[in-house]
Amino acid sequence: MMTVIMFAKKELDNVKMSVESFRLFCDMDISFVLMDDGSVEGLQEWAKEQADLTYVFLDEGQVGYGKGMNLVRKELQIKEDLLLMEEGFLLTPGCLGRMTDALYEEGEIGAVGGVLNDDLYCQNIPSHISSYQQLIEAAAKGMTADRKEAMMLYSGAVLWKGSAMDAVGAFDDNLRGMFSAVNDYCLRMVMADQKLKVCSDVCFWNVGEGKRTACKEDLEALERKWGMHYFNGCYNNALISLIEEEREAEISVLEIGCDCGASLLEIRNRFPNARLYGSEINAKAAQVASHFAQVAVNNIEEKNLPFSGKKFDYIIFGDVLEHLHNPLEALAYCREFLDREGCVLASIPNLMHISVMEEILRGDFTYRESGLLDKTHIHFFTYNEMLRMFLKAGYETEKIVVNTYPMSERQKQLTDGLLALDARAERFMYETFQYIVRAKRN
Repeated sequence: MMTVIMFAKKELDNVKMSVESFRLFCDMDISFVLMDDGSVEGLQEWAKEQADLTYVFLDEGQVGYGKGMNLVRKELQIKEDLLLMEEGFLLTPGCLGRMTDALYEEGEIGAVGGVLNDDLYCQNIPSHISSYQQLIEAAAKGMTADRKEAMMLYSGAVLWKGSAMDAVGAFDDNLRGMFSAVNDYCLRMVMADQKLKVCSDVCFWNVGEGKRTACKEDLEALERKWGMHYFNGCYNNALISLIEEEREAEISVLEIGCDCGASLLEIRNRFPNARLYGSEINAKAAQVASHFAQVAVNNIEEKNLPFSGKKFDYIIFGDVLEHLHNPLEALAYCREFLDREGCVLASIPNLMHISVMEEILRGDFTYRESGLLDKTHIHFFTYNEMLRMFLKAGYETEKIVVNTYPMSERQKQLTDGLLALDARAERFMYETFQYIVRAKRN
């Protein structure tokens, strides 16, 4: 038996579509609960006419997701497996059965998520599927059943194992948003050694507003609780793709600034025999990452890696070098920990991107919470400065991949103008948002 809880917060039409998708494609016995805090106009009248769902009005007024979920679980005495759904998430054929199969594939799995038309936490459906109808047809035929472990699950549709929830406890009453409450609960599952799995054959379509972010109050509450300003639950696919080895290779990988370990975990998914190590300055983030790898709490700039005598095939700097006071020295120090044929993999933001140049030409250089002008960046790089740094640190740059974003017409015209001013610059230097580098010790 499974209980499905949907907390309606925004659009009645999205709620109706979600409920109808269950009527069409539900393949097992469920109890459907619709939670209402008074945010959605007309929901109460419509819900009371539906014979196949339980309607719960939270009479304490507009409460947050964490508190609301706890109130409903307690009121209805829900102990079984719990599928938490966001309005606007639509079911596909066979979805719930496959989700349940995955949840009980191993004893220590605490929760399961699927894939959808969004790329948050890299849980996206195949790129050739562009509509809900196409996804229904693909799901009915059967999708590739790839099931892998994750650090975070997309909050819009997660199946939690009842026994794991009993062990972990209630949601955090202080977290108002679904995105924040689920992220917090995912970390608590990891800390309790309950695995989170993403299943490629479990498919949802989201007709809602797209990516989710945490409100200011939730961010502050999470930072007080976990000591982290944000959680990077998505692995760095561009860097991991530069590991060119056979799946069964027994490689040794060290990630500098491994955060909570999302990239290390994905490396283990792709290379199950990999020996994984991490270096992280934030002790609480390192605690999470230690469930996936051997992680040291240290500051790389103090040249104090505790892995004496170990040699690594790959050392990873994922958006780290720009945060260091002396990135060249850190690279030179890590060179001594590389195997003779070992490589450094690094992702580096490009200060010369046209969006930054556009600001500079207006007389601005405004720091932000994230992005190219992240307020925590200490060093800034252009293509040429990046190459010089690797060369001085004792590396030969083998491969550079560029990440780009669509440019506005104004930015294209501005790039043309800047290129006309100095022929030594090349167009890619303005178009590149981030450089992905593989460098071999020379």
